[in-house]
Amino acid sequence: MSLPLADFLFQSRDVLQDAWLHEAPGSGDTFTHGLSAVAARMSNPDARVSDPLARELSLLVQGSNGHPTTTNFRRLRDTVLRLWRERGGGGPGDEEQVERFHDAVDSVEAAALEAHVQARMLASREAAEAAREQGAPDASGPQRWEDIFTHLGVGVAVMAAEDSAFVAANPALARMHGQPAEALKGLRLEDLVAPESRGALPRHMAAASSKPFHEYEALHLRRDGSRFPAFVHVTSLRDATGRRVGRAATVLDITQRRNAEAERQRLLATIEAERARLAAVLDQLPAGVLIAEAPSGRLLLGNRALESLLGQPFRPSASLADYESSHQMFTADNQPLADDAWPMARALRTGETRQAEPLQVRRPDGTTAHLLGSSAPVRDRDDHIVAGVVTLVDVTERRRAEEAAREAAQFGERLIAIVSHDLRNPLNAIQLSVTKLLHGDALQERDRKAVSRIARSSERMARMISELLDFTRSRLGGGIPIERVPGDVRAAVRQAVEELEAAWPERSLTLNVGPGRYDGAWDSGRLLQVVSNLGGNALQYSPPDSPVRFTLSDADAHVVLEVQNGGDPIPPDMLPRLFDPFRRGAGSNTHGGLGLGLYIVEQVVKGHGGRIEVRSRASEGTVFRVLLPREPAQPVTPQAQ
Repeated sequence: MSLPLADFLFQSRDVLQDAWLHEAPGSGDTFTHGLSAVAARMSNPDARVSDPLARELSLLVQGSNGHPTTTNFRRLRDTVLRLWRERGGGGPGDEEQVERFHDAVDSVEAAALEAHVQARMLASREAAEAAREQGAPDASGPQRWEDIFTHLGVGVAVMAAEDSAFVAANPALARMHGQPAEALKGLRLEDLVAPESRGALPRHMAAASSKPFHEYEALHLRRDGSRFPAFVHVTSLRDATGRRVGRAATVLDITQRRNAEAERQRLLATIEAERARLAAVLDQLPAGVLIAEAPSGRLLLGNRALESLLGQPFRPSASLADYESSHQMFTADNQPLADDAWPMARALRTGETRQAEPLQVRRPDGTTAHLLGSSAPVRDRDDHIVAGVVTLVDVTERRRAEEAAREAAQFGERLIAIVSHDLRNPLNAIQLSVTKLLHGDALQERDRKAVSRIARSSERMARMISELLDFTRSRLGGGIPIERVPGDVRAAVRQAVEELEAAWPERSLTLNVGPGRYDGAWDSGRLLQVVSNLGGNALQYSPPDSPVRFTLSDADAHVVLEVQNGGDPIPPDMLPRLFDPFRRGAGSNTHGGLGLGLYIVEQVVKGHGGRIEVRSRASEGTVFRVLLPREPAQPVTPQAQ
C-alpha cells in the first residue's frame, strides 16, 4: 500500500523543499506554504486560502516581467508527483488521489492568480489617482482597464458596480471565447456560461453583496458551440477609499491542465505497456539482467534468469545499498566486493563500463555461482546518466568443466613425465647391451644388421623420451631449464650439422657462416637440440633432391640462424599453430615423430630470451629464422631520484 499523497505532502515537506530549492533557489518558504495550502485543500475540499496567504503565493505566479506565469505551479506538480512515485506512490488505484491533488493545486493556483490580479489592479488605480491629483487626464475608464489586463495570462472582464455587462475584456478571455475582445463588450457573464453551469452564478453576481467570494467556482464556458472547463471568480473593484467602483470576472481555463493530465496518463499507460513488453522479452533471455535508475540506484527491473542466478526472487528496492546488503558478491579470487565496487554502482556513479568481469555470488542455500558480469550506464541526449544496466551470465558449469579439463591435462602430463623417466632405465640397458654387441667380434653379419636396427630404434626412442621429458618440464616446471655459459655458438651449430650429415648421408646439407662475432652466453646442449630439430624437420618435409641450407650471421646484439629448405610451402592456416605441441605435418615422410620438435625449439629459444620466425613461399621454400641475444636480459634497476 503506497503512502497517501496528502500524508506525503505533510510528512515530506523538507525533502520536497530541498528538491525545489535545487531548481529554484530563494523561494523555499513560499513553496512550503503552497504545499501546506494544497495539503489542506486535499484533506478538506471546503478549505479556503486566506487573503494574506494568497498574496504571498502570488509570488509563485509572478514572472520576471511582472506578467503571470504557470511555470512554478507546473514545477510544483512535477516535483511532488516525481518524489511521491519514487517512494512507491502513483500505482494502480491512486488515480483518484492524483486527480484530487491536481484539483487542490488548481484551486491554490487560482487564489494566487486572483491575488496577483488584485495587486495589479490596485497598483493601477493608485497610479491613476496620483495622475489625476497632478492634473493628468482621467485614466480610469474602460480603455484604461483594458490596458491594465492586456498582458495577463488569465481571462479578465471588467463590469460596472451595479451591472454585469462587460465594459472591457482582455485578449486572454477573448481567446478563450473564440471572439475578438471588442465583440465581448456588452455581453454578460451568463452569456459565456454553459446552461448547465448557470446555477452557480448567483453566488457571484449578487451586485449588492458586500462580502466578496474568495474561491473560484468550477463552471463550463461556451466556445464556438463547444464547452470547456474553467474556474471563474467575480470580485469587487474598490478605490483607495474603499468605495466599490466596479467588478472584475477572472477566468482560468483548466482545459490545458486536464488535457495535459490525460496525456500524462496516456503516456504512463504507454510506458507501463512498454515496460511489461520489455520484462517479457528479458524473461526469455538466458542471461540475468538488472536495471536501476540514476542517481538514486532504485532497482526497476530484474528478469527471471537473474532470480535463478541469485537463488532468490527479485525485490525492487529504493536504493542500490538496500539490494547490495541482501546479496553476497565476491571477486573471482574470493574477495568480498565493497558497495562502491559493485558493477551497478560503478555504472551509475562513475559511468564505468565493464565487459565479462569474473564474479562469484553466494546463494541463500549455501551454493556458489560463478558469473561473468557486464555493466554499462544509460545516458540521455545530454550525456547525463539516467540508468544503469548489468547483465550476468552463469559460467559455473563451464568453470567446472575447465577445471576438470585442467586437472586431466595436468594428470596426463605428470603421467607422461613419470613414464618417460621410468623408461630411461630399461632403454639405457638396451643401448649398453647393443653397443657391447656391436663392438664385439662374435656377431655374424646377418645378426650385426639386426643389432644395428635395434641400436637406431633405441636412439629414436631416447630422443622421443627426451622430448617428452622436455615437454613436461616446460608445462609443469615453468619452462625448459636453460644453463647459459660463455662460448662460441658456431661450435654447437657445426656439431649439429655434422650429426645430421651422418644420419642423412644421401641428403645435401650446407652451412654458411658470415663474418663477425659469435661469442656469448649459451646453453650449447640446448642450441644443439634447436639446430638438430630444425634441420631434421627441414629434411623430413622437403624433396630428397632438395638441399637444406644453414646460415649463421652476426646481428650486433643478436646471432641469427636461418634454416631453409625447398618443397611445397606450409599452408597459411597452419602457420599460427606450427609450434603447438603434438602437431605433426601432413606429409607422408614424418618418420613417426611425436610432433614436439618445433614446440621444444620455441621453448629453448624463448628460454634464451630470443624469438623464432617462419616464412614459407613457393619462390624460396620454407625458412625458420632464430634470433638469439648474446647475453641474458638483465633486470632493470630503478635509478635514484
